[in-house]
Amino acid sequence: MGRRGCGAWLGALIASAALAPHAAQADEPERARLACSVCEALSEHATGLARQGPVFVRSFDPANGGSMLHPTLENTAFTYDNALASIALYACNRPAEARRIADAFVVAVESDRFYHDGRLRNAYRSGPAAQETDAVELPGYWSATQNAWIEDGYQVGSATGSVAWGALALLTAYEETGEDVFLDSARKVMDWVDFSTPDRDGKGFFGGFFGHEPIPRLQTWKSTEHNTDVYAANRWLGRLESNDEWARSAQKAEAFVQSMWDESEGRLFVGTVPDSAAPNLSTSGLDALLWPLIAVPSLKERAQRVLEWTEKNHGVPGGFDFNTDRDGIWLEGTAQAALVYRIFDQPEKADPLFHTMLQQSAPNGLIYATVDEELTTGLSVGPDSAPGDFKYYRLPHVGATAWAALAALGWNPFEGRKGAAPLEPGAECPQKH
Repeated sequence: MGRRGCGAWLGALIASAALAPHAAQADEPERARLACSVCEALSEHATGLARQGPVFVRSFDPANGGSMLHPTLENTAFTYDNALASIALYACNRPAEARRIADAFVVAVESDRFYHDGRLRNAYRSGPAAQETDAVELPGYWSATQNAWIEDGYQVGSATGSVAWGALALLTAYEETGEDVFLDSARKVMDWVDFSTPDRDGKGFFGGFFGHEPIPRLQTWKSTEHNTDVYAANRWLGRLESNDEWARSAQKAEAFVQSMWDESEGRLFVGTVPDSAAPNLSTSGLDALLWPLIAVPSLKERAQRVLEWTEKNHGVPGGFDFNTDRDGIWLEGTAQAALVYRIFDQPEKADPLFHTMLQQSAPNGLIYATVDEELTTGLSVGPDSAPGDFKYYRLPHVGATAWAALAALGWNPFEGRKGAAPLEPGAECPQKH
């Protein structure tokens, strides 16, 4: 696709920002340059794997365009990252590329190799989603030492939050296109979440399922972040349809998020420990603090207290860490913070974060996951893995790039186009030289 010069596009973005609520920034040109860069990178990343048809985009690229990825990431397109990429591409006014990812989710809902209940997996194999075989392919690799095909237990599982993000992407596609196929798929996805993962004896929804078919393991902890996602997707469906079930499920998720409020400190706990309503006090999660502020209206009045606690306990020079050990900058979360600051009219705090993101662009335009080589989270990959073994690494990351686009454009992924300042129709960024 041909590109035009960026000057007119930047001017249009700055002008639109001046008219959009919560959009004024002290350094609009820098924010606009970031939007231009990351929108182009996401568009090229989506089209580079296949020129047409439904596609899943690989979540991480090799560092510096050279060294190989770990085999578990080499062909892996995480559902969460792809949902964000599709939403961000709509914000970038790249509907063709955005739709191709949304179409891939429709394929995934309808053609799983085992399940036929509406669930999504946590990851799919990157590349074209429409295969000659009957089922969409899952990521994995051949191990010569084990003489076996290896699939990761988390990737083939279905985490509640990841599945709900797939529904949010489908709902965005429906809002943007008006085509019922996306709404039908979103219904199926959330029907599975609402039936398969609720705590029937308490508030909220469990963490989902880990491991391979036919009997993956139910994760009996509950996540503030996951329940925020479930709330947002059910609330969106409730806005579209007069179905009391959507409202009841949204209320159940919201009740859990509210129960994670710590009045004494002015923050939200990350979730609960397994098999208990007791909050997990061993770690804190940046997304669990920030997302509810822009997804759950009843929590907006607590935003200032949460932001103050977050700045004190997660803030590092130039950005934010995932957890409170403050051992580096998590760029995905830093972009999330920039969006929250914009929505709550604090541009003076958002601007330095846009500057950080501009400085952390890989040669292909994607934003790195971290500034340092490695970043801890305090979380574990799976129920049997080592405590705290879930880490981020300095790799170009679709998720971080999508959040950067959403922040730069003021697009709240939990609500869609409402209140956002997307790219002007027909606006394009220039080709890289």
